[in-house]
Amino acid sequence: MSRLGSTLLALALAGVITLAAHADELMVAAVVVLVQLLVAASPPLTSATGDVIGSPRFAAAAVAGVVATVLTYQPDLLQGAGGNSADVVGATDTGMFAGVLPAVMAAVFVALVAQMLRKDGRGQLVSSVGYAVTLAVVAAFAAGWLGAVQSLGDADVVAVGAAGLGAGLLVWLLPVDRWICLSLSTLAGAAGGAAVAAVVDAAMTVFFGVLVGAGAAVLAVLGQLVGRIMVGPTAHPAVAWGFPGAMAVAFVAPIVYLGGQLITVPMLR
Repeated sequence: MSRLGSTLLALALAGVITLAAHADELMVAAVVVLVQLLVAASPPLTSATGDVIGSPRFAAAAVAGVVATVLTYQPDLLQGAGGNSADVVGATDTGMFAGVLPAVMAAVFVALVAQMLRKDGRGQLVSSVGYAVTLAVVAAFAAGWLGAVQSLGDADVVAVGAAGLGAGLLVWLLPVDRWICLSLSTLAGAAGGAAVAAVVDAAMTVFFGVLVGAGAAVLAVLGQLVGRIMVGPTAHPAVAWGFPGAMAVAFVAPIVYLGGQLITVPMLR
């Protein structure tokens, strides 16, 4: 049931992002922040014996997500003092992903402060900090959806990625051998991406849709799988489907952004 729930949530989030991409970038940013908060609301870290390890992580992951999204939406904030502005700011007309690094830097600082405030002896300190930073990186990656909207691929590349994500996760529900199912999911994602690329009014080929759709399907399945493993069997039902669903959407964001950058490659258009 949790797999079905997380799949439906991922499809809903990807669908809303696609609709928002055709409306306004600010709406996309709002949905991306929602995805990032769902990632931040992760299950607790547990040891090999099943014991819960103190791991303050929500603040770090939420800060990383919000910082990455804000910097992607307003890249001028990366401008430094006069005469030493970052070169990346001048290239943001094709979308950007440069907000991830400062977002993770901020998350590391927040994670360390959170560890200082722990009152449980700070056991498993390295694992606890690593867990928080890992979630922060995934949350920051979700900003790739917004960067894709800003790219030359515009909302159409978002639609291709969302189609690949949806088709891949739906096929992943089939009760067959997991390796066979992964192959079928990849094919379904490629078909979904190709179908969207064939009908949108944009400078993209079916081959482009196949590549982005297949990549989105594989990463969506991987994100959901990682999320389900991290959740474990004892998590609250809402976390059991909410977290893997958000992880699937966040994992797909980089490939959608990359597709928006590669749309100008001659063989893909």
